[in-house]
Amino acid sequence: MEIIKEEDFVPLANAASNNMLGLCSYFQTNKDKKFSKRLYAALFNESTELEEFLDDHGARTNKKWLYFGEIVASIRNLSSTAFIINHIQRRIKFYKLQSKNINAFIADSQKRLDFLNKSILALLCVLEHEAHDLGLTIPRGKFSEHNVDEIIVIKTLPHDIDDEGVMNIDEHISHIATSFIEAYNLSDSVLFEKKITAKDIEGNVIPDKINEETLRFLETHVHNAQSMYDTYVHKTPYESQNKLLQSLRGHISITLHLLGVARMLSHFFERHESTVRKEHTRKKIAKIITRKKILDIIINFALYHYTVFVKEGHHISEQILDCFTVVAAAVVNVPEGLGFHLRPSTLVAKISNHYNAKVHMIINKKEFDASSVIDLMWAGGMVKKEEIKQVEFRGDKHAVEDLKILAAANYGEDTMGNSTPLPEQLSYLRQD
Repeated sequence: MEIIKEEDFVPLANAASNNMLGLCSYFQTNKDKKFSKRLYAALFNESTELEEFLDDHGARTNKKWLYFGEIVASIRNLSSTAFIINHIQRRIKFYKLQSKNINAFIADSQKRLDFLNKSILALLCVLEHEAHDLGLTIPRGKFSEHNVDEIIVIKTLPHDIDDEGVMNIDEHISHIATSFIEAYNLSDSVLFEKKITAKDIEGNVIPDKINEETLRFLETHVHNAQSMYDTYVHKTPYESQNKLLQSLRGHISITLHLLGVARMLSHFFERHESTVRKEHTRKKIAKIITRKKILDIIINFALYHYTVFVKEGHHISEQILDCFTVVAAAVVNVPEGLGFHLRPSTLVAKISNHYNAKVHMIINKKEFDASSVIDLMWAGGMVKKEEIKQVEFRGDKHAVEDLKILAAANYGEDTMGNSTPLPEQLSYLRQD
């Protein structure tokens, strides 16, 4: 790559930063201007574009331009976070949440949004000063009220599309509820039942316990539930007639957004507040936005309320499973060799618990809880004593299908009781 002289880079940076610095100027002349969805979007879009330009030209590894680039990245991160919180506030009345904590959540969200707004304003002020020192031109009057004023929706088109039936919708609904329950089960490391006082918040909680990777992993699981819901359930007669489904969709939405807030601020913390970045730049950013405040939003707002809503959504999902579970049955062979001892019994129970499903193993008309290793081993004694060759599994269709796959693989062991590879469809058993 050709090395460009710093003085030759200024005209290029001046053109690239024109819109971003125009926003700085707008806020300086409209200090009482209320933040809106369009303003957050404008800040995010312009800072993202400018950050990409700076990255393309190596600003992160240049002493003169590093701090300017970090301020731009901070504005991008905080404006994106504020946009999500603002979006939640605007949409929360449509979420059909079955919670006593709505008012407390709204108050908490406004408190954090006020902090983010002040932080963004402070960053914009610093960015303008830094731009001036770098020799960039600050455009005046580039943005106007028309550019950024909120468009308030007060009218909608008529809803005149006939609801169409969806094949196997009960099965899809069960899958959605199961997917949300799985996300809840994977959330142990980020659940906060109580808020933490400022003096007790430990900086090393990020990235030791909470980090961008973990939160993104959880986001993916919740997003899967949202995608399935919107594909198979949204705007169907089932949804319009079932308040539990409507409430589940709301809980999926708010938990997904709160994970997004936690992830983006964890990224900010890891990038700007940890010692990984250049020390002098890190200290400058820390003077504008204190690490304790960022940790407070991550833990006492995003993850605390995520805990509240994901637990409520988990309870709703269990209720939905009771109503919509598709029941199936299958007769399968018992494990060849040692029968239902610890390993095969554990794998059967894991499948049942993975789907949070009610599944029974039936032997001579006697039912045993397939989610209980103890029950299964107790049944294994009967299997061995009476030399039974086949058993029946009855319950949730998805669990029964996986139990058929497990049985076909002799429950993950050979006839001597040695472990054997499981089919790819059951790879989650090795992760649980």
